[in-house]
Amino acid sequence: FADSGLDAMFIACEAPESAGDAVTWTSLAKLLARVDAEPSLDLPDGPLIAVGHSGAHRTLDDWFDDPDLHTVVLLDALYGKVAEVAAWLAQSPDHRLVDISVITRPWAEQLHKTLPETVVFEGLRSVRADHGKSARLARVVHVRARIGHMPLVTNGLALPTVLRTLRLPRVDRQR
Repeated sequence: FADSGLDAMFIACEAPESAGDAVTWTSLAKLLARVDAEPSLDLPDGPLIAVGHSGAHRTLDDWFDDPDLHTVVLLDALYGKVAEVAAWLAQSPDHRLVDISVITRPWAEQLHKTLPETVVFEGLRSVRADHGKSARLARVVHVRARIGHMPLVTNGLALPTVLRTLRLPRVDRQR
């Protein structure tokens, strides 16, 4: 998260690892209330962004009804919920979607075919080469990743690259 250079609070919550696992956080509002109840933490102002990898799609599915949810980042997490994601995007012109696909590519292609405003990147290197500028400006981004499903969150490069596409202030690294 630090490598993204973003001035943001990151909350990493539990998500299902398999179809048989229960969803722990069915309410985004309850998760935020739990975090806000911590005396040492203050929720920052700014857009509410949810990032989910793989099985986290089941958690994110429950959060699409939250009126405060501004941006969703799907890290190979679009498993057939094409209509639901499209409906969430249609609810507000302020909603943003960043979709990285590997094994979820068939569903991603289906979704983005219906969203002419989608800016498509061929691989994460093309996002890095652009310094995320085009992706930051776009409302809908689709990255056709060329790395594996797990390296999206384990290789140390993909996640910071994706996070830099978000419209968030940067940390002053000279402090």
